Amino acid sequence: MIARNALLAVLLTLVMTPWSVIQAKTYDVLELPAVPSDLASTSLIFSIGKYFDRYYAVGQYGHILYSDDGENWTQAQVPVRSSLLDITFATPEKGWAVGHEGVILHSSDGGKTWAKQFDGLRYGQEGKAYYEELAAQDPNEELYPFLVDEMDFAISQGADKPLFRVYFHDENRGHALGAYGMILQTLDGGNNWQHVLHNMENDSFYHIFDATPLPEAGKFFISGESGLFMIGDINEQVAVQTESVPWEGSFFTTIAAADGGVITGGLRGRMFITNDQGVSWQAVEKPPTSSIVDSARLANDNLVAVGIAGEVLLSTDNGMNFSRLPINTGGRIYAVAEGPDGTLLFGGPKGISKYAIPQ
Repeated sequence: MIARNALLAVLLTLVMTPWSVIQAKTYDVLELPAVPSDLASTSLIFSIGKYFDRYYAVGQYGHILYSDDGENWTQAQVPVRSSLLDITFATPEKGWAVGHEGVILHSSDGGKTWAKQFDGLRYGQEGKAYYEELAAQDPNEELYPFLVDEMDFAISQGADKPLFRVYFHDENRGHALGAYGMILQTLDGGNNWQHVLHNMENDSFYHIFDATPLPEAGKFFISGESGLFMIGDINEQVAVQTESVPWEGSFFTTIAAADGGVITGGLRGRMFITNDQGVSWQAVEKPPTSSIVDSARLANDNLVAVGIAGEVLLSTDNGMNFSRLPINTGGRIYAVAEGPDGTLLFGGPKGISKYAIPQ
């Protein structure tokens, strides 16, 4: 599974957007292609993972990298310079990537080349038209005018909101999830991205950071800001909040264990596990760490979680207990994935690194 450093992405959104861009509402990064660079694999990486037989990493300046051996990386042709925060593939050929400026990219050749399917400028415009139409069809529904106002506000803000996560159930049906409750759905492989805010129990528009599949076909577990947990269902096209919340902090990463349990981690290094889809929770036994920002399930069903300060944790019991691995990453980690031949791949400020899993 692949994930991104949602915490850092929020900070980047707040502190790295130039005031001139905010005022002018122009986004050159959405119009200019990523620049080829021999240093791309050693530059800031937000997300890394393996899909089918290929490894992928995404990062700043529109960098998308792919590798067939986890060692040698090739930079893809990307039409934007937006920082990219997540990537997924539904088939060996068909993939999607998301990131800042609300951008959604699609590849149909295994990640070698990419095209833009959506961006944040369209988010408010298309959302307003959609909810105005629903309001006209059902004048008694108070939610639709409220969402029209929200879309007006989104238009006034421009493409300022990042998408943190992209998750596909199959090659046609998927979701893009992000800041301030942004959630988009496609049923046709991204040819059309639809607003589904009206079917989500997230009235406070909390950030949505991650999602992981549940055993039931089409269902998935969503985690986010301020203890937001939802059970999504692509078949019913809804997401409802869980019956309980273990802690009202932000959770940046969520992973499904082999036994169907869901483990989530976030601020202050806190991690919890639920075996009944959020009806009840139990604190995970683990050493003290910094905020947990990513996690991965290995081929042998062990789980790995990482702290933003560089801690690497391993669970061999479906997430009930995590112990710290003696791996010195030398600095911050934003992403983790299983690498080749008993290794772990990490993404962070210095790019991609690889370490053997201690035996």
